[in-house]
Amino acid sequence: MSRELRYERLIQASPARVFDLFTSPAGQREFYGNDAPGWVVDSRCELRVGGAWEIAFGPSPGELYRHRHVFETIERPRRLLLATTETRLDGSRLAFSTEFTFAPRDGATLMTMVQWGLPSDELRDEHGRGLPHAFDRLERALVDREEGDSTAKSVLYMSMSLDGFITGPDDGPGNGLGNGGHRLHEWLGEPVDERPHFDPPGLSGQLFAELLATGAVVVGRKTFDYAGQWGGDHHGVPIFVPTRGTPPEPQSDWVHYLPDAATAMHEAKAAAGEPDVMVHGAGLAQSLLREGLLDELEISLIPVVLGDGRRLFGADRIELELTRVLDAPGVTHLRYRVAS
Repeated sequence: MSRELRYERLIQASPARVFDLFTSPAGQREFYGNDAPGWVVDSRCELRVGGAWEIAFGPSPGELYRHRHVFETIERPRRLLLATTETRLDGSRLAFSTEFTFAPRDGATLMTMVQWGLPSDELRDEHGRGLPHAFDRLERALVDREEGDSTAKSVLYMSMSLDGFITGPDDGPGNGLGNGGHRLHEWLGEPVDERPHFDPPGLSGQLFAELLATGAVVVGRKTFDYAGQWGGDHHGVPIFVPTRGTPPEPQSDWVHYLPDAATAMHEAKAAAGEPDVMVHGAGLAQSLLREGLLDELEISLIPVVLGDGRRLFGADRIELELTRVLDAPGVTHLRYRVAS
């Protein structure tokens, strides 16, 4: 017998904002969180069809429920369909389906959660008891973001040669890194699946994990186009592209074209919530630095002199404070805070 649990909440924000916060690490921690002292939430999410969202949560590290959702459908910002496996405190498991929908309602969003396939009325009722609190926390977090209460930083991630180039010469569509520019990214290793996704070892792996934890991307239009628009998906987060004139049709629901860099950064920070915003593109980085909108730089310095190509920095003077050095094989990762 299939038992259905349904819960609805009208939230005063657009479907895109509700969807983006809910699918961000910050939103996921809120949804499974609790104000009780010592409450634990560990959420890890790969937001793509076939990807997994894994959450461990409970009153203490020794008392954790575990949910594993596998994304079957992602229709941003309208719908998520997930195959869910729950591991109980006693080690038993149950499998069911979970669906979230985000429907526009007079400037707000009717967010609905439905679960079906639950094995008993008791488990259905247990799940239902926690939903008002979960939606309360999500809605409160959304209001905080709307009011500008965000700790997100804008961070440029860039690989650079010793002589200051981020590509080799003759970069362009189909040759985004220029001639010889692939040398700057050898520290990532070989792709391990089709996304592409990389798995560099050691300290480089630490940096790559930080990059994947960013909650939104702001990318220059030229960089975006030269990279084939990343197939419409960078790492399962919203992508914001400053664009002059009439924008093209977005390649996916993740892609948003904005009229200028400042607007793109504002929208990206609102979508990201607490996680940082990844910045990509030399021209964009120079614009953000001039406007005081770039907080930090993560430069992966490669021991090679390219001699020509596209430079990261322009003629403007900037002061930087070195905050971290990760010395990894074949690359030195340098973290800077923009001082002025």
